[in-house]
Amino acid sequence: MKFLDIGEIAEKSGIKPSALRYYEGIGLIASVSRHGLRRQFPADVLLQLRLITMGKSAGFSLQEIAGMFNKLSLIHI
Repeated sequence: MKFLDIGEIAEKSGIKPSALRYYEGIGLIASVSRHGLRRQFPADVLLQLRLITMGKSAGFSLQEIAGMFNKLSLIHI
């Protein structure tokens, strides 16, 4: 699996690296490793970011979006 660094994710998603670090800090996305000082993310984080953006544009708070992600992960258990 190819990992993308935070700069690539920012470029492809249009989301600033500071926002990506914030999303990681509150548990919306997760990095898998580091390459030097740069966080590495799986490519599927781009889908998660699209869902976050859609949720925000629909009026959901980040906390509500995080709750939806947590409920979705429980379905797969």
